[in-house]
Formats: sequence, structure tokens, C-alpha cells
Amino acid sequence: MIVESVPGEERNSMYSHVISGTTFGIQGMLIQVEADVSDGLPGFHLVGCLSNEIRESSERIRTAMRNSGCYLPPKRIVVNLSPADVRKAGSGFDLPIAIATLISMEMIPQERVEGMVMIGELGLNGSILPVNGVLSIADCVAKAGYQYLIVAKENQMEAAMVETLRILPVESLRELIDLLNSDAIPSEKVYRSSDESDICYDGKADELADWDFGDLKGQPLVRRAMEIAASGMHNILMSGPPGSGKSLAAKCLTGILPNLTREERMELTKIYSVKGLLSKQGSMLQHRPFRAPHHTISTSALVGGGVIPKPGEISLAHNGILFLDELPEFSRNAIEVLRQPLEDGKVLIGRMNQTFEFPANVMLVGAMNPCPCGCYPDRSRCNCSVTQIQNYQGKISRAILDRMDIHLSVLPISYEEMVSKENWENSAAIRERVERTHAIQRKRYREQGILFNSQLSQDGIKRYCGLDETGESFMQEIYERHQLSGRAYFRILKLARTIADMEEATSIQLPHLQEAVAYRLFEHMEQRGGEMYGR
Repeated sequence: MIVESVPGEERNSMYSHVISGTTFGIQGMLIQVEADVSDGLPGFHLVGCLSNEIRESSERIRTAMRNSGCYLPPKRIVVNLSPADVRKAGSGFDLPIAIATLISMEMIPQERVEGMVMIGELGLNGSILPVNGVLSIADCVAKAGYQYLIVAKENQMEAAMVETLRILPVESLRELIDLLNSDAIPSEKVYRSSDESDICYDGKADELADWDFGDLKGQPLVRRAMEIAASGMHNILMSGPPGSGKSLAAKCLTGILPNLTREERMELTKIYSVKGLLSKQGSMLQHRPFRAPHHTISTSALVGGGVIPKPGEISLAHNGILFLDELPEFSRNAIEVLRQPLEDGKVLIGRMNQTFEFPANVMLVGAMNPCPCGCYPDRSRCNCSVTQIQNYQGKISRAILDRMDIHLSVLPISYEEMVSKENWENSAAIRERVERTHAIQRKRYREQGILFNSQLSQDGIKRYCGLDETGESFMQEIYERHQLSGRAYFRILKLARTIADMEEATSIQLPHLQEAVAYRLFEHMEQRGGEMYGR
């Protein structure tokens, strides 16, 4: 049945639309904000699969508009955020909802917002407040071909990291209304920044810069293992008594890692932007992160989660170090949930009909005591029973141990080493060697889309980690004697490839394999119940 309009009756309704954006995982997504103002029972209705903070924004928007000199008429206002099958969250839709409503009220011409995308939260006084995830949205806006992005003034530097985009920073709703009603956008209002000198880390890296390998007394084996781990970005597990330098060595590791590439910096900064952890200046991250969560951390905080999933600590450590001190003290679930991210370099979180993906390509550094009291195998100090020791070490499953490339036994520092006046090699000298090794790997893998030996796939291992007859015979003996898993076998080959690169060798030789295998024997000595510190 078709109902025709009554002749002479005018339908009082006005439709408008504005483009906004949100984040999906760490990627930006464009959202169309549609508004319709018509006669009917007065009300402000928001639809489109919305979170609570968006649903409650109607009163905030009404008040902000009134305090900006714009009064809503007693009409029926319907606002839809499309696509409607994607759940939307955050306060960044306040501004586009207000502008779309004003366009429907014919206070702003529709054509003035063509080619523009806007995001921002509204204060009750009409001020425009910053939101999280602006960098991801800005990148999406630029790829979609839009010219302008309207953001809060506090977000302008973050948005300007996307150099091809024109940024319009505004401080209030009234300022934006006047800007959109002007004949043209003044050039001085457009903000752009392509100056790399404006891009710096948020200050946390300065704290880690105080840690230097020159402060680590003795421990030549630890120094060697850390250099190998940094040279190929390999996972490492250290076991030793309290005070032997495990935590110090892990912190010093940050000073010998390579610089981030432009692509790595952009991806890492997106993660921190979505999480709301960027500095107030919105600066791009420039150093590899070092994250050290406490062992009481929940599983969702470690890998990410929530109703609208956000990245966890493992994603915040992307392209850097995730340091888990006192590893056996973490909950079993928290440790085991790391299996898939360590293997795939990403976290997948499912919510109804949506899947969120967060990058998690980390270098895992673990530290643990050999027993609950930490003094084993010194039986003059350790009173732990064999069962207690086995249960404590058994908290780390074989699956997790298999994903650690280096298993390192850390000896206590002797008195002679502690009081020695010897100048130990500092991080700057080690870093020079690490950078040379990284240059070899970048050149080798420039067509493979990877940077480090630890990222090699099985096809890559076959291509770049070939062994001669002597090496094959040696690895067969080791594989059968120690009953290695396939994963452990391939990780030994990748570690040997890194050791060979450190010596600038074109192929893996027997000494490289022997050293790589030596870093796996610690695990098997534990399983046999032998002396963990035996050489």
C-alpha cells in the first residue's frame, strides 16, 4: 500500500551527513554521521550500534550547542552512525554529531563539509577536547583521499604525523561554526608538520638510558648472551639467584637495540595513540619500548581485551622488549596465553562477529629464580625440597620454554668482581657490533619483508640456514639425544644464523651450532633434576 502525501502539505524534514572516524583494533575506520531534523515528538535519538558513552552524549551535545549560541528547536532529531553493524565507542563523535545536526537546522551549508573529516569530544562550555586514536584515524583519512581533518588543538601534532593531510585544529564549537560559514578557510588555520625534529619520544626512554652494561659487574656469559639476543631479536630466559644481575641485564638490553624504522615507529605510535599513552605533545615514538608488567597482571591486561578490545602489554612492547621478571609468579593462564602471540607476532581477539588484531612482535625476556627461595643449588642456604623445586620450575610449561631461543644460567657475582676497578665494556661499544649485525640481516632480507633472524619462517630457514655435512650430523645427534621438538630445532638454527652473522660468516659452521645448542642445554638439565649451575 502506497500512501501519497496530501496536496499542498509540506514535509518539514532536513537530512545531512558528516564524515567522522573511529579505531578498529589499531586501524582507523571512517564512520558516516547522518542527521535528520523533522517535525514530530521532540527528542534527540542516537542509533547505530553505539556504546554507552555515545548514547549519553545527547545532553552533552545539547548543552555545548546552547553555550555556543545555537539552540535546538523542539523537533524530532535522529542521528545514525553508519555502518550500523560495527559497534562504536568513544567520545570522539560529539563534534560530528553536533555539526551534522546544525547542518540539518540549516545553520551550516552541507557543501562546506565536503572533503572534511572531523573528530572531537565536546565540553559543556562548547570547547573541543582531545581524543585517543587520532593517528590511526588520520592515516585512514589520508588513504581515503580526504583533504582536511578537523581535530582538537591538543591533537594537532599527532594528526600531523600523516604528512599529506591538512589539519584544522579548533578549540571550540563556536570557532568551527564560524570557520565553516566563512567564504574560505584561512591558510593560517591549516596546520602541517613534516619536521622530524618535532618527533621525539615521550620521555620514558630517558629513564632507561641510565642503564648501561658498563654498570654490570662481570658476568661475561650474560653479556655474550644478551648481545646475541639483541643481534637477532631472540627471546631469552635467565635463571639465577636474587641479586645476580638478571633485571639489570634486561634493562641494559634496551641500550643496544637497533633504532626503529619509519614504518615501525608509525605502527608502534598507533598502538600508544589508541591506548591514550602518547605524550601531551602527541610525539611519535622513537625508541624500542621496554615494558615490565608486574606478575599480578591479569590475562586481559597482558594480551589485550575488554568489551571494545584495547591493546595489552604485549602489544605496547611491539618491536621492543617485554620483560617478565619473576616469571613463575605470573598466573599460569597469563603465561600460556603468550603462546600464540610469540609464534605469530600478533594477538587476535574475537568479539561476536568481529575480530580485532593487535601487533605483538616482541622480544620476550624472562627472569626467574631457580627455586622458591632463590638459593638453589646452594644447599647451605636453600631448604626447598625436591618437590618444591620441581613444582616451582614446572610452572613454566615446555611449550613456553620451546619459544625461548636462549636459556641462560646466571651465576652469583663474586666478591672479586663486585669490588673490581676494571672498566667493563659499555653499551655503546656493544651497540656498534649489534648494528653491524643488523645491517647484514637487513641487506639479506630486503626482499623478504622481515628485519631479523628471529622472524624467519620455515621456508626462510631452509633458504638461509643451510648446514654442511658436519653440521647436519651434529644436529641429528643433538636432536635425538635431547629429544628436541621441531620448534626447538628450528630456533637453534635461527640462533646459529645470528651467531654466524656476528662473525660475518656467510654460512653456519659447527662452532656456531655448538654455541647455539649450549644455550638450550639449561632446559634439559632442569628436566633431569641436575645441577642448574653445572658447567
